[in-house]
Amino acid sequence: MRNEVRLVVNGQPETVSGVAPHTTVLNWLRARGLTGTKEGCAEGDCGACTVMVGTPKVEGGFEWTASCSCILVVPQLDGRALTTVEGLRDASGHHPAQVLMAEGGGTQCGYCTPGFVMALANLSRRPERDDETILDAISGNLCRCTGYRPILEAARALPHVPTPEIEAGEAAQLLAQTKDGLTYTAGGVRFIAPNTIDEAVEAHAEHPEAWILAGGTDLGLRITKRHEVPPALLWLGRIAELKTLSETKTGLSIGAGVTYEDAVPAFNRLHPELGDLVRRIGGAQIRSVGTMGGNLGNASPIGDSMPALIALSAEIEIAGPRGKRRRVAAADFITGYRKTVLEPDELIFAIHIPKPHPEAQFRAYKVARRIDQDISAVCGAFRLRIEGGVVVDAVSGWGGVAARPVSGEAWAAVLLGKPWTFANVEAAKAALLASDVSPITDFRGAAEYRRTVCAGLAQRFWHETAGDVPVASLEAV
Repeated sequence: MRNEVRLVVNGQPETVSGVAPHTTVLNWLRARGLTGTKEGCAEGDCGACTVMVGTPKVEGGFEWTASCSCILVVPQLDGRALTTVEGLRDASGHHPAQVLMAEGGGTQCGYCTPGFVMALANLSRRPERDDETILDAISGNLCRCTGYRPILEAARALPHVPTPEIEAGEAAQLLAQTKDGLTYTAGGVRFIAPNTIDEAVEAHAEHPEAWILAGGTDLGLRITKRHEVPPALLWLGRIAELKTLSETKTGLSIGAGVTYEDAVPAFNRLHPELGDLVRRIGGAQIRSVGTMGGNLGNASPIGDSMPALIALSAEIEIAGPRGKRRRVAAADFITGYRKTVLEPDELIFAIHIPKPHPEAQFRAYKVARRIDQDISAVCGAFRLRIEGGVVVDAVSGWGGVAARPVSGEAWAAVLLGKPWTFANVEAAKAALLASDVSPITDFRGAAEYRRTVCAGLAQRFWHETAGDVPVASLEAV
């Protein structure tokens, strides 16, 4: 097993040893003098620490993503390329994103500028773009200065930057140098990076104290905010089995290691509402790293994917020792606050979502203070099917309204077998508030506010599906 991390930084091969595995990429970069990368929030929200991470592709070259370096730990870069704002300049001069930001007045106070530049530099690798993709690319960069106009103008004028030929050789070399397994130890902390799910399950049983690390978009905050030191880290990022995504006539199977960003196109094909919901899970820098399995495994009551998975009757596939597999309904997977059905020797393997009935209607609503880069106060998802004027299928999932995501069982019980009328929806809404949801008051919303939102979403779903009046949605001004 290899006890060193191998990567490429700004075009130069690097070998890392002696650096504690829980050291964030941001802190490591700044300690090496690459101080253009800034720390703003240390939780993946502001984008000041944005870097570009390149993952080698089998067909050659890198798949580049903008990522937050403040919550990535150094060994997560094993076998990857890293570009910081200092590395954008080449023999021909500064990167177009740097030039356009500076000459167009987009730099403002300057502190957030490197993060914006890196987000735009990553965007420049895309040959085609429009305002929607531009806004999506910088949604994770929360500048708090004078405004976005000059930044948007710089983005609109950004030329396509072709892939440098040298990257093909760098990617091939990294793939060859990091084929062997990685078990990296420094500072008294072990970083275990298995290559298969069976190896991961075995390592989990042998090291039950290890933190299970997928993308780290939630777990990283224990390091940056709580200043915790993990006894060990079990990273699932090298396991190809967890990154598979397959679509069939019956549904969609998503490996637990598939990132939000990679899952969105498939979700859009399954149901656009689901894709829109997942697109609001953090900014692009978070979605490029965070995984579907990680979103379920942290068992948060405000995790946005679970309400939709409940409403779609998804199943969670679990991997156990000696190749054992079992499936659990999404509604039953999380059992309490930060608790799941997983046994000590089990890991999440995949999520299976059945294809909706052709006549089924599906909606997913996220209510938060901002459209982008915010955590839900309430998330509600609904599936409905009507035959012969009566409801034959009704399922809803809710987040932010209890200690865990819940299914609206009382809501459904009132509706099944009855006409889809406003009177029946009002009765179902009353049952929902009486039996299904039990919100608390915290800094994201008061309990009564959350109850009011639940009631409003139930009514909104009826208005959008009953077709009685035109429905308008104002998401941002």
